[in-house]
Amino acid sequence: MTDLHQKKETKKSNVVNAVVAGIAGVIAGGVAVATAVVMSDKKNQKKVKDAWVGAKEKVTEKLGEIAHDVKEKIGGKP
Repeated sequence: MTDLHQKKETKKSNVVNAVVAGIAGVIAGGVAVATAVVMSDKKNQKKVKDAWVGAKEKVTEKLGEIAHDVKEKIGGKP
């Protein structure tokens, strides 16, 4: 491969990367705006908080069960 050919490929790659980064930025910005609008309502804030607490409790419970099972399988005290 010649140096000229490598330079053309690098330029094309940089342009594609810039376009992808731009599109990702627009999507992230849109999600941020939509989230801000939804979270501006107190009822929605409470729903999100309650869902987060519920998910946290379920994950903590499941991790405890897994730890218990692992200890049983390796012969330790549960």
